[in-house]
Amino acid sequence: MTDITAPETATAEPRIWTSRTAAAAGVLAALIVAGDVLLWQHEPGVSVFVFFVALIFGVLALHPHRLGQGRTVILFVVAMLSAAPFIETLSPWALLTAQGGLALLALGITDRLPRFEDWGGVFTRFGVLAPVRLIADGFRLIGEGGQQKVGGHVVRAAVVWIVPLVFAAVFVLLFTAANPLIESALRAIRLDKLLELLQPERLVLWGVIAAFAWPFLQPRLLSWVSLPQMQSPTRPRADGLFFGRTAILNSLVLFNLIFATQTAMDLLYLWGGARLPEGMTNAEYAHRGAYPLIVTAILAGAFVLAAMRKNGPGETSPLIRNLVYLWVAQNVWLVISSLLRLKLYVEEYQLSEMRVAAGIWMVLVAVGLVLIVAKIALGRSNKWLVMSNMAVLSLTFWGAALVDIPSIIAHYNVQHSREVAGHGVPLDQYYMSELGPAAIPALDQYLETADFASEDQKASFSALRAELTAQVVHARQDPLDVHRFAQDWREWTWRQDRLANYLLAHPFSPDSARFID
Repeated sequence: MTDITAPETATAEPRIWTSRTAAAAGVLAALIVAGDVLLWQHEPGVSVFVFFVALIFGVLALHPHRLGQGRTVILFVVAMLSAAPFIETLSPWALLTAQGGLALLALGITDRLPRFEDWGGVFTRFGVLAPVRLIADGFRLIGEGGQQKVGGHVVRAAVVWIVPLVFAAVFVLLFTAANPLIESALRAIRLDKLLELLQPERLVLWGVIAAFAWPFLQPRLLSWVSLPQMQSPTRPRADGLFFGRTAILNSLVLFNLIFATQTAMDLLYLWGGARLPEGMTNAEYAHRGAYPLIVTAILAGAFVLAAMRKNGPGETSPLIRNLVYLWVAQNVWLVISSLLRLKLYVEEYQLSEMRVAAGIWMVLVAVGLVLIVAKIALGRSNKWLVMSNMAVLSLTFWGAALVDIPSIIAHYNVQHSREVAGHGVPLDQYYMSELGPAAIPALDQYLETADFASEDQKASFSALRAELTAQVVHARQDPLDVHRFAQDWREWTWRQDRLANYLLAHPFSPDSARFID
């Protein structure tokens, strides 16, 4: 397989000494300066979003002739929206979506994006090469520099000055030891102040910024190695016996009957409210079935892909196609039942981040099954299916980065605890502390409404509220000091700002376990 770009289809690699490379190096230098100003000796916050915006505009600056094109405008908007979760708060999901949007812009503006179903291979080839691009291009730059007119002069000038500068430094050190006047003059220069700019940690930051930004400024794809095509047998007898039309048809009939039995039981016990067998609770029934049914749905999806493979017996048989549709519909219904099982389990044992993740995973499985049906109905390829699922997953990461999930969990658990709402289980203080400062508003709700709670319980949750507040304001000795939230604008995030405003509006006395008027 060959690359889609002309320079990379050639036998020899293109030269790296070009005017565009020089421009990219200038943009990279500006990004390093920007990254130093934004990130050095500051807690990361909205500064990360500002850096990504600077990188986006850096990519655009290298292609001014593309700025007026509609495709470039769309890619720019997608890249900005992908980085937007950094305004809310820092998270790995925000980093993934921001990098994805930036890669989409860098590849699209350089005409390295093929049709949608082939994006997976392009992103893989870009991502595999990206971590080593700066080092590889640096060595190539040095190797080719001597062969260029301007570059050769730069490289040769650097080399011929190495020995003189080294020996000059040695001589200066010797003269400093021998001549007090030279020593005094050098001390007046305050070289120590100049060397403060070259702290090892700072140099590491510059290197990380350069290594991260360079692949987006000069995107390249890893070249595939063409492999010889394997000759398949003229008559695949084993395939005809074990996975032919008859085998697939028998499997689908049997699978539909088995799944119909499970669906009927779910309709009876989960949706119909029938009494469970003696000794089994709703929570046990829900917990035992939630995750195995998801595995079942995934295996079902794999079977459908195999049954409806290109040029396979299922592709030309209306009966097989209809049985596949019926079976996928039953699988989607089982996923919906799994979500209900999860809901029943949460009502019994409260909400957690793992259970939220399980719910999201179940929805993704259901969407994946629907996309399989769309693939079959529209006659799309497996690569289209993979990229469609990746697009849905990326949107999910983007949404998860914008939503304050710990706060939602804390409020849910408070509202559904036995002390507050009359049902559920007692509020788990340990897990509330694990949720971090995002749980503070929910804790306030609990302390305001739990009039029937014992004094020990109130004191315990009040102490937790004070501890979480101290984590946010960095002032454990004075939990009421909320004026030390953002010591610098670069550390600001929207989520932190909302919490700061909340604490300012709801001052709290941990000693009296009540709010201050």
